[in-house]
Amino acid sequence: MNNLILAPILVPIVLGTVCFLLPRKIKFVRESIAVLGTTATLAVTIWLFLNKPGEWIFSQLTILRLDNLSGFILLALGVFGFLITLYSLKYVSGKTYSPTYYPSLLLTLGIGSGVILSNHLLLLLFWWGFLGITLYLLILTGGENAAPSAKKALIIIGGSDALILLGIGFIFTLTGTFEMNKFVISFTSPLAYAAYILLLIGVFAKIGLFPLHTWIPDMTENAPLTVSAFLPGSLDKLIGIYLLAKVSMELFKASPAMNLLLLIVGSITIIVSVMMGLIQNDSRKMIGYLVVVGAGYMAIGFGTGNSVGIAGGLFYMINSALWTCCLFLCMGCVEHQTGRTNLKDLG
Repeated sequence: MNNLILAPILVPIVLGTVCFLLPRKIKFVRESIAVLGTTATLAVTIWLFLNKPGEWIFSQLTILRLDNLSGFILLALGVFGFLITLYSLKYVSGKTYSPTYYPSLLLTLGIGSGVILSNHLLLLLFWWGFLGITLYLLILTGGENAAPSAKKALIIIGGSDALILLGIGFIFTLTGTFEMNKFVISFTSPLAYAAYILLLIGVFAKIGLFPLHTWIPDMTENAPLTVSAFLPGSLDKLIGIYLLAKVSMELFKASPAMNLLLLIVGSITIIVSVMMGLIQNDSRKMIGYLVVVGAGYMAIGFGTGNSVGIAGGLFYMINSALWTCCLFLCMGCVEHQTGRTNLKDLG
C-alpha cells in the first residue's frame, strides 16, 4: 500500500492534464473532472493521514516520505482544494475566466502534494519551481488586469527558486546527499549559514515575508478571489510554513542567530503590513495584507526557538489559513451580489 502515497500527486496532475486537452467549449466536463479529482484527492489524503504508510523508495533512494507533520499538512491541502473547487462552481459560473482555471487548480493541488511529500531535495525543488508556474497561470485567469500581478509573482518567486537551488548545492557539499532524512546540519561553517539563509529566502517569497511580500496584495487585488483564497490564503501558507518547519527543525540544528533573524523579519513584516492594510479601501488588497501579517506571526513563532512558540506557529498556520480563506470567500459572495469590492461603495 506504500504506492498509495503517489496518489495525491498523480491523480490531480493526470486529471488536470486531461482538462487542459479538452476543447475549450466543454465547460461542464471540465468542472466535473475538477470535482472528481479534488474529491478523490481528499479521500486519499484522509487515508494517508490515518494510516501513514511511511516512505516510497525507488532505486534505494527514499523519494517520498510521510510523517505526522506532512500528513497533517497534506490533509489540510486536500480539504482546502476540495472546498475551493466546490465554491468555484458558482463563483466562476458566468464570468469570463480562462478555461485553464480548473486544469491549473488541479495541477497546483498535485504539485503542492509533491512538495509536501518529497524527501529528495532536487525533487522538492522541481515541484517548488512548478508551483510558481501554476501560480502564474491561476493569476492570469483573472484576465488582462491580472497580467502584471502574475508577472510580478513569477519574477519574485522564480528568482527565489534560483537561490534555493544554490542553497541545495551548498547542502550537498556539506552532507554528500540530497535525502532530507539522512542529515542534520550544525551551524559550524559559513557555508551552513549561507545554505540556511538561501532556503529561507525561498520560504519568505512563498509565504510573503518582508521584503518579498509585495506580490501578494497585488495578486489579491486582480486575481479571482477563489485563487487568492487557495494560494496565498491557504496553499502557499501551508507549504511555505511546512518548508520553514522542515528547514528550521529537521535539516538544520537551531541557532540563536538564525532564530533572531526570523524574529526580526517577522516583526518588521507585521508592522509594515498592518500599517499598509489600515489605509486600504479595496477589501481584496486589505485581506492580502492580512495574509502577510499572518506569515509574520508564524515566523516569530519559529523564531522563538522553543517548543511552545513552534507549536503556536504551526497552530496559527492552520488558524490563519482558515480565516483568510473564509474572508476571501465571503468577499467573493459580496462581489458576486454587488459587483464591488471597494469598502467605500459598500454599506
